[in-house]
Amino acid sequence: MIKAIICDVDGTLLDTERIYMRAWKEAGKRLGYVVTDEVLMATRAMNKKDAAVIFENGIGNGFSYEKTWAVRVEIAEEMIERESPVLKPGVKELIEFAKENNIPLAVASSTGHLKTIDHLEKNGILDAFKVIVGGDMITKGKPAPDIFLKAAELLSIEPEYCVVLEDSISGIKSANAAGMYPVLIPDVVPANDETRALSYVVIDSLLEIKPVIEGLMK
Repeated sequence: MIKAIICDVDGTLLDTERIYMRAWKEAGKRLGYVVTDEVLMATRAMNKKDAAVIFENGIGNGFSYEKTWAVRVEIAEEMIERESPVLKPGVKELIEFAKENNIPLAVASSTGHLKTIDHLEKNGILDAFKVIVGGDMITKGKPAPDIFLKAAELLSIEPEYCVVLEDSISGIKSANAAGMYPVLIPDVVPANDETRALSYVVIDSLLEIKPVIEGLMK
């Protein structure tokens, strides 16, 4: 029986992935680099250490991941501030459903803990989550299972009783490795055979999550 729901943030709760992609391209442009869609897609929800290798190898020309990342953060924050709220469809319904059924909600995001809190607060949903785990709170990021296991630990709930809501292949791999129920809600990257095989179910939006959770509650 399901006892908790753990959510990714970017691309799952918040429609921020497109903002980050725009910000990466603008940051690259300002520093004289061309940041490609291929590199951006390959590094979605990936920890910074692994992402840096793909960025630097894929872009070349002396690309500095850390320098460009810092500029990207500034640009993205300006965009999020200007464009908030950026809730994905079904977020409020998910929160209400969890509340009605006494199911605790947690967040497990590759973004840093304080930044994640800030984004949730700006979008008016911070108080809905009992636990918030950021990428800076664990040693190994997605696709390693650490971030979801940490969330389950803080909830005091065994991993096998947790559903994970994710939009990326790295997140789905992470949840699967953690022994949880991975639910894929594709965002900028459609589902493929690999993600479908690793997912408990694939749905089009959070508006479809209620019957999935109800089925796992029986």
